[in-house]
Amino acid sequence: MTTTPEYAARRREVIRRHHPDVGGDPERLRLELSRLDREFGRAPQPASTFRVPPTAEATDARLTVRPSRPLRRLQRRTAAQIRQIRGRLPRSVPGSRRYFDI
Repeated sequence: MTTTPEYAARRREVIRRHHPDVGGDPERLRLELSRLDREFGRAPQPASTFRVPPTAEATDARLTVRPSRPLRRLQRRTAAQIRQIRGRLPRSVPGSRRYFDI
């Protein structure tokens, strides 16, 4: 059975909106995909395809966001300042970067 580009695009849209990994409901995902399959005259997918691991239901979905350029610049400057301060600490202080005297 060939897949039309319109069907594939609509299916991706439904999965992006209702998938459990992004906070959607697994039952709602099943219903929406079944409705889409009926709309395009396709046989529904087997139920085993839509099983959700038990750990995925218990965890909340978190998105990873890349920090903006000013934030990355601030992080680099802060790390450089910390290295500079640690270099000035005496050897006896934990966290100093002086491992031996030259």
